[in-house]
Amino acid sequence: MLKSKILVPLLLLVMLTSVAVGRSLELPPIAKPYDTTGRKKFRDTSIKIIDSFFRKHYKWGNFNGTYLFFKGDSMHYGSMGYATFSTKDTTRPEDLYQLASVSKTFTGVATMLMVQDGYFQLDDSVHWYLPELKVKSLTLRHLASHTSGLPDYFYVDIRGWEQPKTHMTNEDVLQLINKQGPNVFGKQGKYDYCNTNYAFLALIIERLTDMDFRDFVRTRIMLPAGMKYSHICNLDSMGLQNYVVQGYDNKRVFADNPYNGATGDKGVYSSVIEMWAFDQALRTNFILHDPIASEMITPQTTTAPSAFYGLGWRIKWVNGQKWAYHNGWWKGFRTYFWRCLDEEKGFVVLTNNVQGPFLSTAELLKLLDR
Repeated sequence: MLKSKILVPLLLLVMLTSVAVGRSLELPPIAKPYDTTGRKKFRDTSIKIIDSFFRKHYKWGNFNGTYLFFKGDSMHYGSMGYATFSTKDTTRPEDLYQLASVSKTFTGVATMLMVQDGYFQLDDSVHWYLPELKVKSLTLRHLASHTSGLPDYFYVDIRGWEQPKTHMTNEDVLQLINKQGPNVFGKQGKYDYCNTNYAFLALIIERLTDMDFRDFVRTRIMLPAGMKYSHICNLDSMGLQNYVVQGYDNKRVFADNPYNGATGDKGVYSSVIEMWAFDQALRTNFILHDPIASEMITPQTTTAPSAFYGLGWRIKWVNGQKWAYHNGWWKGFRTYFWRCLDEEKGFVVLTNNVQGPFLSTAELLKLLDR
């Protein structure tokens, strides 16, 4: 299995660096791949506390995966458990995990890049870009802040999908939503987390740039950030079974399904180390410039007491410090990506076995201060 661990990333690199470049896009320079050699280790006591936390949850069965914590110029990362349970193939921090809804952070950045490049403004009408959508009163901000009232395409009557195939595309999501009756639409302007919103944002970017959303994100975000192997999956060209890390429910592997084809709301594969590289890029103006970068992490709507949603990020204040974060769940993967905006610190936790409760993010935050 060791050979496959080496082979799959190399195949991904060859396959994914051949991207179609939009005619009107001026591409930023590609950064060097991530380099953690300049980072110091955490103190031995801190490393022991962090590793003990994950070892405890690994023994309890509700953690199997990788983790990375960083603060200032120090970093610690590790892994426990299996990438594939059937072969007992040990997971590593370099392994690529399905990020689930943490993928929305990339869609949020992609949306703000479109604003930065002058393709649209957040208060533009969605109807201008998706004229066939039967809901005519939405803005792009409604989509990005989950206040559209659209139904989630995961939970609507799939019989509205007129031309079923192996994997649903973003165009299929639009067609499916248009087939739904009025009773499934919610109140516009009210927060209601919905995957359809981000599939539509990805679709709009595809139409305006003449690029597959996968290629846009890799070309404009991942490669400039030095994310060498990260990508949005295209399961029609590389099957789910070819990934080193598989998603499990209580150690039973999840099979592929048609929803895996839509992008924007999920589908990014990355490692904890490359997600740290993403964080580092976002702390500069290399990808997004102010004030556009600041608007992305400005609360747009309240999700719960003292909790907010921005544009691709959840936002809250912890001990007086502002955090932008996103968690995710999709077909065996649970993911956590938290970034402090007032200090260079945060964590990434990626798991591939859904068993027991989610990890407590309050406890994960405390690990950074210990």
